[in-house]
Amino acid sequence: MTRKIGLTSGIALIGMCLITLIFGLLLLMTAHGMPSHTDERRADELTRLYEGNYTSPPEKLEPIRKEIVALRTSKWDLHDTGLDMCLLSVSLLLTAIHFRLWDLRNLRTMKTPRTRSRLLGLATIALLALLLPALQLQTDYEYIRDDLAPTIDTGRGGTLFFGTELFLLLWIPMLLIGRFVILRRATLPANLWGWNRAQPAHSLILNASFGSLAVILVVLISWSAINFSWAIPSLLVGLYVVLSTRAALMQTIVKT
Repeated sequence: MTRKIGLTSGIALIGMCLITLIFGLLLLMTAHGMPSHTDERRADELTRLYEGNYTSPPEKLEPIRKEIVALRTSKWDLHDTGLDMCLLSVSLLLTAIHFRLWDLRNLRTMKTPRTRSRLLGLATIALLALLLPALQLQTDYEYIRDDLAPTIDTGRGGTLFFGTELFLLLWIPMLLIGRFVILRRATLPANLWGWNRAQPAHSLILNASFGSLAVILVVLISWSAINFSWAIPSLLVGLYVVLSTRAALMQTIVKT
């Protein structure tokens, strides 16, 4: 790739991210000014009726549910699409700035964090600083738009109530295993796309293992775009952590 093509491609990538961010913000602003239903008074009546008969047989609740759904506008669809676009574009912009991807040739020289502590710190950020708050934000949004049982959803807050303890139980073993087992002999930084041609079998096993994890995260990112928008930044950081761990272990194989 020539310098001209690299710069043109990189600037085009950043431009696309900026355009996506602007469109995302416009969708959020449009959704914010829209009502949730074409007839809010009727929707409130149906919501109270649905809630009052929540324990009734499904055949009694179904006509109420269908009428509520028919009254819904595209407010939350526009909101979710705009939120996806904003979160994804901002994440990609920060990535482009950090790795200097305004010249796309720098893509092949992307590196892992400089130390094991920084790599594990990124994993901590993905789990505790991004995913844990994302659970609360997603729960709040689902609660706000839930017009079929807004006040009797006893499960609301349950994940958040136990979430901190659960995440700490995951985080502590993750740090210990990551630092003293997986990354024990790792030398950082390493090229993110490193490959050891001298030991192809080891390299293939390592790439298959971490490649599978990366594919799972990509699938989860796609799923989150529809079901759990706030998890997108955490999963993108997690993807970088997985790729960096693979690169660090590949570097270990090279040095042994």
